[in-house]
Amino acid sequence: MQQTHYVILGNGVAGIEAAITVRNREPSARISVVSMEHDHFYSRTALMYILCGQLSLQDTEPYGRDLYARMRFERVRARVTGLDAAAKALRLEGGGTLRYDRLLLAAGSRARPAPWAGAAGGGVHAFVTLQDLAALDAEAAAGKTVAVIGGGLIGVEVAEVLHLRGLKVHFLIREPWYFPVALDAAEAEVVAAHVRHHGVDVRTGLNVTALERDSAGRLVALQTEGAGQAGERLPVDLVVCAIGVVPNTEFLRASGLALAAGGAIVADDGLRTNLPDVWAAGDCAEVLWIDGARRPEQLWYTARDQGRVAGAAMTGEEITYRRTAWYNSAKFFDVEYTTAGYIPPDLNRLTPAAGSAAGPIWSRWYQQAPGAAITQRIVIKDGRVVGFNCLGTRWDHTVFLRWIRERRSLEWVLAHMEEARFDEEFMQPFRVLPSAALTTI
Repeated sequence: MQQTHYVILGNGVAGIEAAITVRNREPSARISVVSMEHDHFYSRTALMYILCGQLSLQDTEPYGRDLYARMRFERVRARVTGLDAAAKALRLEGGGTLRYDRLLLAAGSRARPAPWAGAAGGGVHAFVTLQDLAALDAEAAAGKTVAVIGGGLIGVEVAEVLHLRGLKVHFLIREPWYFPVALDAAEAEVVAAHVRHHGVDVRTGLNVTALERDSAGRLVALQTEGAGQAGERLPVDLVVCAIGVVPNTEFLRASGLALAAGGAIVADDGLRTNLPDVWAAGDCAEVLWIDGARRPEQLWYTARDQGRVAGAAMTGEEITYRRTAWYNSAKFFDVEYTTAGYIPPDLNRLTPAAGSAAGPIWSRWYQQAPGAAITQRIVIKDGRVVGFNCLGTRWDHTVFLRWIRERRSLEWVLAHMEEARFDEEFMQPFRVLPSAALTTI
């Protein structure tokens, strides 16, 4: 019987989980894993801990450096420049090829390029790959001034680390408040005030219009503008562009592979592409969301789950990828963040237009501890809790998700919140504050 050759492009969490799934199902298969970034699978979400010196790169490698040998994976250290679907081969930089029987594209994402005039040249950084980390680490010296542009999780992590390294940090956010895809205005103000308290210059509602260089090409300043504000020149030595990521698929555009408008690989519910024996998973793949739209999911755990589904599908299993309920945890400096379920920042956008048929009834329960960066927001749909957003304390998201599945009422949840406490030793007992408010939209 001929040995099946599985080729997996990308050794991030999606690619490695797919490779492990294939090996567990087909012990005799030939499995090749292709990557140029690093010889081993590491946790990309831990890059900030490497930059600040708390972890080494090897500390962030979940499976250890003997994984390839134990699982009999072939490591292919090469840059892929194209896909020849007719020949069932990847084209490699330098002229070589790698043939496959079944292929998984798990090429991940790359930083969205800085769009401003003057961005080309030294001093402008991203923070997505190990190469980004090395370049920033080499330049981020104490005493310099840096502008971190972009208000997501990567932006605040970079701002924290560079502040701790002794740089003067401007944190510039285009939107009216910080992290509007996840936080509402009240929560965002709690975070922004806390970050400012640590000494970071946080500015919202501000657009960068250009980067300024001297006659030698060195970055010296950036120009900004905001609604109702005169343009301002900010002297800087460095810029970190944290305005999101894009699917790493440019090399596939001439392959016949179906790509969405934003560059993501179009995949069906089993993560199969339009090309024979080719699947896609992770940041580069377009998948179905709870709102019915198709777009990439740029989360570690969804990439993990997609890799496992793709690996099973490649071995012949009839399987469908369906995203589980949203959950995440992070920190904004030292403010804990736990989210679970469906948490739209603005419920007004969910209400039906005037004169239309009545839709679901949405409510928001919110409280903030006086004088502290501690909040809880609970979203209710038709009398049942559907989401949690909590700042300043640690919660067990698995308990929150179970309550959502059980369709618990707000009254029941508030009476049982103690059961979801994560740090029982250090966290103050939960109580409903006199300032707590329930708003129905």
